[in-house]
Amino acid sequence: MYNLLSELVVIPGPVGREEQVQQFLADKWEKFNLKTEIDRIGNLYGHISGEGPHWAIVSHADTIGFLVQQILTDGFLKMAFNTAATTPDARFLAGSTVRFLTDNSEEVLGYFGLRSGHLAGIEGKKKPILFDEMFIDLGVKSSEEVTNLGIDIGTPAVFNSPLVQIQNNVVGPSMDNRVGSTIQTILAENLMKKKNKPNLTLISTVQEEIGMKGAAAAAVAEKGKFDGVINLDVGLTGDIPSSKNDFLPTKLSSGPILVVKDFSIHYSHSLLTSLAKLAKEKNIPVQKAVFKNYNTDGMYFFMNGHPTLTVSIPCRYTHTNFETINLSDIQYTLKLLESLFTSS
Repeated sequence: MYNLLSELVVIPGPVGREEQVQQFLADKWEKFNLKTEIDRIGNLYGHISGEGPHWAIVSHADTIGFLVQQILTDGFLKMAFNTAATTPDARFLAGSTVRFLTDNSEEVLGYFGLRSGHLAGIEGKKKPILFDEMFIDLGVKSSEEVTNLGIDIGTPAVFNSPLVQIQNNVVGPSMDNRVGSTIQTILAENLMKKKNKPNLTLISTVQEEIGMKGAAAAAVAEKGKFDGVINLDVGLTGDIPSSKNDFLPTKLSSGPILVVKDFSIHYSHSLLTSLAKLAKEKNIPVQKAVFKNYNTDGMYFFMNGHPTLTVSIPCRYTHTNFETINLSDIQYTLKLLESLFTSS
C-alpha cells in the first residue's frame, strides 16, 4: 500500500496534464485483467464484468499545481494557481520546491521566494503574506536562461516534496487524490481474485481541482447507468489544536468519512445509511461529517441521476506539500468497500 502510494505521488499530474497518472493506472489495472479505456478528454475507465447492481468507484487523477504566468527579465517567475479556488494560502508556500513539466521532459526545479524578515522589517512581518508577492527562484539571471530551460508561459509545476512516514502518519504532496487512486487499484486487484465478481466500473477523472470538469463529462456519458456511485476523495479533519471552532469531529486513524453534505449537494441518504450499517456489522470504524468549502466529483454524478455518496479519507493540511494521512484509514476504506461488493 505504501509503495503504491509512493509511486503515485511522484508522478506529476496537475490539472490538464494527468496523462502520466492515467497511463500508470491503466497499466496497473490491465495487469489485473480489467478492460480499460481512456476517453477523448483523458478520463480513465476500468471495467470489472460481474453480477449484481452496477456500481462505480470514482476518484480524480489531478493534483493542485501552478502555471507560469509571467517570466521576468531577471529570470524570476510569477505563478498562477491551477485550481478553481481563489489564490492559494501563501502561508505554506515560501521555500517550497516545485518541479516544472517542460515539453523536453527535463526535470527543472525551482522554489517559492519571498522577502526575508531582514528586508520586510518589523512592520512588514506583521502583514499577511499574499500570493501575489511571491515568485519562483530558478537560480538563473535572465529570461533567456529561463527559456533555455524549456519553461514558457503556461508551463505547469507541482510540489517536489518527498513522501515520508513520520511515526504513524504518511506526509507529502498529492494525497489529494493519489489516495483515491491507491484504493481503486488495490480494490480492483483484490476483487479480481474473487470467484464471484461485482459489476463495477472504476473511473479516474481529470480536472477535478478546476471544477470537476472531467466528472461532468463522465457523468453525462454514463447518464443513469449506475445503481450507485462511491466517490473517493480526501476529507477534512478537525484534530489539530488550532481548529477548535471548525465544528469538525473527524480525525485521522478513525476510519473513512461518510460525507452527509458538502458545499454543493446532500449525498444519498440511503447509500450513507446502508454503508454505515454495513460498517457496524463488519466492525469497521467510520465517521460522518458535514463539510463547508468542499466540493467533489460526486456532485455531477448525482446531478445526472446516479445515487452518490462521497467516502473520504481523513487528511490534515489539505492543498499543501505536507498533506497528512494515516494508512489505517486506507485499510478501513478498502475493507468497507470489499464488504460492500461482496454483499451486493
